[in-house]
Amino acid sequence: MSENVNKGIIVAGMHSSSGKTAVTSLVLAAMHKRGLSFQPFKIGPDYIDPGYHLHYSAKNSVNLDPWIMGQDHVVQAARQFTKNSLGVAEGVMGLFDGSDPETDAGSTMEIARWLGWPIMLVVPCQNAGRSITSAIQGFVREAGGAKHFIGIILNQANSESHVEYLRKACKSLEIPFLGAFPEIPALSWPERHLGLQPGLEQKLPEPELLAELAEKHLELDLLFKKFPFPNPAKNDEVQINQQFRKRIAVAQDEAFHFYYYANLEWLRQNGAEVVPFSPLKDRQIPENVEGLILGGGFPEVFAGEMSANKSMLDSLKTSVESGLPCYAECGGLMVMAEGLKLLSGKSFPMAGIVPGFVEMTKQLQHFGYCKVESPNFGEIRGHEFHYSHWTDESKQANLWEVTRHSTGTSRREGYCTSNLHASYVHLYFPQASSLIREIFDLFPD
Repeated sequence: MSENVNKGIIVAGMHSSSGKTAVTSLVLAAMHKRGLSFQPFKIGPDYIDPGYHLHYSAKNSVNLDPWIMGQDHVVQAARQFTKNSLGVAEGVMGLFDGSDPETDAGSTMEIARWLGWPIMLVVPCQNAGRSITSAIQGFVREAGGAKHFIGIILNQANSESHVEYLRKACKSLEIPFLGAFPEIPALSWPERHLGLQPGLEQKLPEPELLAELAEKHLELDLLFKKFPFPNPAKNDEVQINQQFRKRIAVAQDEAFHFYYYANLEWLRQNGAEVVPFSPLKDRQIPENVEGLILGGGFPEVFAGEMSANKSMLDSLKTSVESGLPCYAECGGLMVMAEGLKLLSGKSFPMAGIVPGFVEMTKQLQHFGYCKVESPNFGEIRGHEFHYSHWTDESKQANLWEVTRHSTGTSRREGYCTSNLHASYVHLYFPQASSLIREIFDLFPD
């Protein structure tokens, strides 16, 4: 393990849907109830799990993406947000799954090595017997030994007797047994596409319930005594520059909530006041703003409501056509198009700024990491994840050439005018800082 540059825990799984988000939420809720000082993180380019973290910890979760950010940015972000607290980082997919099928690159394990944080392994155990210890031992060997682990948590146990059986079986392991969960209906959260349904679209169990479940099923005292928590708790969130030079309207509601917390903090640190608004509920964009951001989300879920808010659509169109700088990312591009066609075949008029329609698709389109080589801004890294297709992309795309990391194939993508940047590519603003500065003229006075 590398030098322990920060204090933190990695919550990792054996594979996707192993219960990482539920276990992370349980631990966060218990920490919050106990009044401990902590900071949630999410490994990988994920927007939904951080929403669960916020609900159960009352703290914004910070993304740590190894491929997009690189080691220096990851270590810097971890240090920045854990000066006086314990980091709790939920992993991505399985422990060793990343951007390279032959190495740890882009994986949760790579982040664990960079930060020197021990791993708490979530192990699905439904219908499992003693053989599960061999699988766990395989993970320990692949990681490089028990020194990388703080313990294991079993998930989806069949019964209390099953838990006791597995507890005895796991005594042969070199790493501690930190608890086990049966099937808990309150934690059976619905999934969409390749992840959980956003918490904003459902009524999640209260944090108090999860804290109680964590106290009942986890060896929290055994876990927490391994870390020196500051007391009293201190606020680790970044101290932002309050001398704002610009006001930027940022769409934030049930349809638009895919934002890296670091992106919004980057805007504030660079002199931009973030002014939230709701494209679904507000009648127009905020007054006296000098920029507009429409991030990702699931606008298709609210297509009828969005289309019916004609006053907002007119406000978006008028503002952009009058020259207001606008950054539209994925869901933002979808609403900027002439219309949105659902899988049902029903179409809804949208803002009409980007030519052509966006059509929902049954298959995932252009999934994964990608990059752009820009003569003006250098290499910009991002990722795509969308079940939709811009019908006029082959004819109207004029923003940039995007190359997929996994295949090396390229395509012309996105739509731009002198003041509009609309693309399916999700960006991490600190890495794409030169581009974002140019869009919103966020250069020092």
